[in-house]
Amino acid sequence: MAQRDADSRARHSRRHASRAHALSPIWIVVAVLAVVSLGAGVAAAAAGRETSLRGQDETALWLGRSGSREMSGAATTAATGTADMTPAVETTPSTPATITIAAVGDLLFDLGPRRLIDAHGGAAPLAKVASKLRSADLTIANLETTLSNRGVAVLGKPAHLIFNGHPKGILSLTSAGVDLVSLANNHAMDHGRIALADTIAALDKAKIGHAGAGMNTTTAWRPAYVTIKGRRIAYVAATQVVPSYFLPSATRAGVANGHDLKRLLAYVRAAHKKADIVIVSVHWGVEQSFTANGSQKHDARALIDAGADVVLSHHPHVMQGIDTYKGKLIAYSLGNFLFPYKTVEGRKSFILRFEYGRKGVANITAVPVYLGEWGRPVVQTGASARSILGKLAAISKPMGTKITIKDGIGYIKP
Repeated sequence: MAQRDADSRARHSRRHASRAHALSPIWIVVAVLAVVSLGAGVAAAAAGRETSLRGQDETALWLGRSGSREMSGAATTAATGTADMTPAVETTPSTPATITIAAVGDLLFDLGPRRLIDAHGGAAPLAKVASKLRSADLTIANLETTLSNRGVAVLGKPAHLIFNGHPKGILSLTSAGVDLVSLANNHAMDHGRIALADTIAALDKAKIGHAGAGMNTTTAWRPAYVTIKGRRIAYVAATQVVPSYFLPSATRAGVANGHDLKRLLAYVRAAHKKADIVIVSVHWGVEQSFTANGSQKHDARALIDAGADVVLSHHPHVMQGIDTYKGKLIAYSLGNFLFPYKTVEGRKSFILRFEYGRKGVANITAVPVYLGEWGRPVVQTGASARSILGKLAAISKPMGTKITIKDGIGYIKP
């Protein structure tokens, strides 16, 4: 993603530089006329032409650096050595770029996905949806497991609820173009500090942003920041499903405690001051419930009042409705996305895709997926797509959200 931004900036610079060089004949004529009017000889005219071209090259560089299509008279004079003969043009701020964002739910690289990686490699778990995720400017997910073979299983949890994802799962994230992950969940510390440290190191090496867990309280709460198309995006993550032994301290690793709403709102307010877009992820709700509870709705609205532009959440292991508040998008549960879940409903999921532009969120869609063999997501069509999207439409309708199904895609209108 970052490389695409660099490439985009380079393309813009080349376009602006081309425009500037295309103006060279005009400045040449101006220079020649000026020389003729002074009665200078041919040699002086040639010297004037050389000076004009040299000045125009400087103008091209100036335009390429700034991306501006207009210069003030003073800037033109300084760049070309020639007085600006055109009327002054009042410049206006450029329109913010529109960013396409894709968001998905829980990724588990243990159990079935671990066996799939052993058999077919690290990129295999997300291979069938990678192109869909990679096509967005920004892709976000909840990393439900650590990526490590080290550490000791935590005490106090049933053995079947303790996970440690395959380290090669990082290849799934990179091949699918995942940019940001939440680590704020009830499995981030399943194998202790060492496994969490391995996971953070792998994410950092892959240049994937992360939030919601860390080696101490400060790093657990620290938001992730990423710049896409010139717009700075803050990502804040916390969990309301948090075992007491997952709580961090100044010297103990852990996760950001979403029950501390006052603190969470403070981080959102601070992020709002530093970023153009604020996205908040909260691990919350009741497992296998299709309905967001009162606490989820209250907290989502509080987050938006504090400055969040989008709330993207998970934990129930099934889909919950799509909502809006003050024009801001809320996904109460994105469900599972890579997970060999025990129920059919828990294997129904979707890729939430939307644009964020000058007026906020627009063009919201849902791409239906089903978690098949090994719990691997596969895009659905036909009757299966209609079934998944029909369920999402039904649970979103009480919130005033309408979902129209066309050609296997859900078009979401709040």
